Amino acid sequence: MVRIWVLLVGLVVALRLAPAFIPTAGVAPKLAPGAFAPPRAAEARQVQDSKGALAAAVLGLAAVVCKARPSANRQGRQGFEITVVAPESPALAGGSVSQSESKPSRGKVARRSLYSCYTLYFRRWRYYEDRARRNLRNRAYNIFMKNRYKKAMKKVLRYCAELEFDDKQPDSFQQVMDEVKDMLDEACEIIDEVTVQGVLHKNTAAKHKDRLFIAILRGSVKKGLIQKPEDPFTPAWKVIGYTLPECNMLREPRPWQLPGWKSPWMLKREWEKWRKLSGRK
Repeated sequence: MVRIWVLLVGLVVALRLAPAFIPTAGVAPKLAPGAFAPPRAAEARQVQDSKGALAAAVLGLAAVVCKARPSANRQGRQGFEITVVAPESPALAGGSVSQSESKPSRGKVARRSLYSCYTLYFRRWRYYEDRARRNLRNRAYNIFMKNRYKKAMKKVLRYCAELEFDDKQPDSFQQVMDEVKDMLDEACEIIDEVTVQGVLHKNTAAKHKDRLFIAILRGSVKKGLIQKPEDPFTPAWKVIGYTLPECNMLREPRPWQLPGWKSPWMLKREWEKWRKLSGRK
C-alpha cells in the first residue's frame, strides 16, 4: 500500500513538472522587428502530445509494479505454508503436538493491551517525572478495580437480558432468584469491596446495585412471574425479596504500600541488567 501511494505521488509530481523536462520540437526562427509571428498551435499540440506520452508511460510503470508485487508475495508465502494432517488411526492420536498447537497465541485484545502498556510506560521521548509516575500507578489500580465490578455486573445483566428478551421461560420467580442469587451476591460483594477501597463513591455503588435489582424485576414482570408494584418508589430489592449481603470489610493498604512491591520501571531495570549480564538480546 505504501508503494502505491509513493507511485501516485511520483505521478503527480511528474505531471506537474513535465513541461520543464520535455524538449521542444525545434528552435523557433528569429523574426525581424515588426514581422508577423505565425500561430503556435502546432508547437502547443506537440508539447501536449509529449506530456500525454510521459503520463501514459508513468501509469504503465505503476500498473506493472502493482501487478507484480502481489504475485511475488504469493510466491514467497507458498514456502511457509503449514498444513495439518488429521491422524488416520487411533494409534496416531497420541502423537507429538507442535508448539503452535500446544500453546495458542494471545488474542488481539491481549496483544494490544500489552503493546499499549509498553508504549505508555517506556516508549517516550523523555522519562516521566515522579508525580506522573504516581498518577499512572493510581490510574492503573483504579482501572483494575473498576473492571472487577463491571465484569461481575455483566453476568447479572446478561442473565436479565436473556430473561426479558429471549425465550428463557422459568417456571416461577423463585427459580429466577435461585439461578441469579450467586451472581448477584458476588456482584454486590465486589461493589462493596471497591467502595471500601475508595475507588467508587458510596452513592454510585448504591446506584449500580439498584440497577441490578431493577433489571431482575423488569424481566420477571415481563414474563408474568411477579406483579409490578403499585408504588413506583418502592425499592426493587424489597419487591424481589432479596437480602443484601452484609459488608464488614476494612480498607486495605495499596499494593505499593506493601513491602517488596516493585514498579514497572524497577522491573525493567532489573530485566535490562539481567539481559546485559547473561548476554541475551
